[in-house]
Amino acid sequence: MSGPADRLNRVWINPRAGYERSVRRMMARPREAARLRTPRAGLIMREHTDDRWFKTEQRATLGRSLAERLARTAGILSRATGAGSGTNVPGRILERLSPQYVADRAATLQDGVVVVSGTNGKTTTASMIRDILGRQGYTVVSNQSGGNLGAGIASALLAAPSSASIGVFEVDEAALPHMIPMLRPKVLVLTNVFRDQLDRFGEPERVVELLREAESLLPPGARVVANVDDSAMWEAVADADPIGFGVVLPANNFRPSPKAGPGPTSQATAASEPETCPACAGQLTVLRRAVANLGSFECDRCGWDSAWPDYRAVVRASGGLSGTIFELRGILVTLPVGGIHNVYDAAAAVAAADVLGIPPVRSIAALEYFEPRFGRAEVLEVDGRPVWLALIKNPAGAGMVIEEVASDPTIRVAVISVSDRPADGRDISWIWDTDFEWLVARGIALIPSGRRAADVAVRLKYAGAASMPALADPVAAVRAAQACDPGGAMVAVLATYTAMLDVRSALARGRVARVVDHPVAFTEPAQ
Repeated sequence: MSGPADRLNRVWINPRAGYERSVRRMMARPREAARLRTPRAGLIMREHTDDRWFKTEQRATLGRSLAERLARTAGILSRATGAGSGTNVPGRILERLSPQYVADRAATLQDGVVVVSGTNGKTTTASMIRDILGRQGYTVVSNQSGGNLGAGIASALLAAPSSASIGVFEVDEAALPHMIPMLRPKVLVLTNVFRDQLDRFGEPERVVELLREAESLLPPGARVVANVDDSAMWEAVADADPIGFGVVLPANNFRPSPKAGPGPTSQATAASEPETCPACAGQLTVLRRAVANLGSFECDRCGWDSAWPDYRAVVRASGGLSGTIFELRGILVTLPVGGIHNVYDAAAAVAAADVLGIPPVRSIAALEYFEPRFGRAEVLEVDGRPVWLALIKNPAGAGMVIEEVASDPTIRVAVISVSDRPADGRDISWIWDTDFEWLVARGIALIPSGRRAADVAVRLKYAGAASMPALADPVAAVRAAQACDPGGAMVAVLATYTAMLDVRSALARGRVARVVDHPVAFTEPAQ
């Protein structure tokens, strides 16, 4: 039989009465307390017994259904007026009018939540996990457009069908400690930590601390899936007994850049972070390098060494932009997107799905049909010619994309589009650590574009590229690139986040492009 204290759990307080008077009345009159449990607009007092993730609080709120209707209407108006895509405005309204909306709605997903975070690879990894789950019959809710702050996640939950049983959300690193208690994920996937948005994050060590803090807030029973090849990040969450993934490149698959040393175990490039021991801060010895500062290391000073990955993807062949063949858990995988970064993302997705009870063989079968989305190896058609669009935002991530482009013999011209809006980061000094020399050495013509097209033009001049006009307009830049190669070959566009959005919206608005809803055909490279 419950006592007065138990009756106060989960009770709604009458907004017309004073808080203290209402509490005293309900403790003395159980029947009225029961009647007031019916949800209505007012002050909520919530306390989940024995649950440290929520604290009792008094908060002004609108009824959930009214807040949802207002948010949906705002989204419709945003799209109708062209003010935006309607993916963030509804969430902002929900955050203001119903602050517990994300926590309450996520709690209704009976199969739980998967959260993906890290510097690079969040969107693609989340997309891969979503595809795997969808092919197993799950109804998945996800922030597919990349809105990875609270508002974007709230908007995704608002748009989710009532049949949705599981959530897959990419979450910004800075927002992660705030979102973990709300989403209470079953699985937290951590991709990597690189130098990124220095004006916002400062040094990578700050991001590592954010991920460590988020891991400490996970609910009991949650599992962490993390990149073994990222030494600093792995060590930060090692106490959580994480499930590791990593990538191995065959030595003869390594294509040296003009800025790099002679092989996979060479010294770090400008895109790498300092390779110091996470245990004693001594200099690490490289045993195997995958890309930038990802790989296998050991410390001669204290004996620390990299862990062995539970999911070890061994690259067997690469077809440039067309795809990659790699082996995982003894199974040969044909991934229909190129680039080592996508192999990392695939290994992470398979590991996360395995935690959810989906065998790797089924996950791998799903990934062989994976289609790139939203500016991540997305293919558009402009004036009947293919345009390949990829995101770049820091030296390490850009280096992986540049390697992918440089390895594809069909690419002869590329647009480098850089903007400096808040979502990109105001500081674009990272372009000076990015290996554009690799593209120049391959003979690829480079067109500077974006809001900072003039800065890009200066950087490309120092890289040794032929002088090209700086074109801020994305359509003009794409057409200038097409004019450089009248043979009809694919044009690659490497763009920062808002520059990528500008490219997509400009092409769609002008009705000169359409999204190709299938990946580039894979052709196995000659041996």
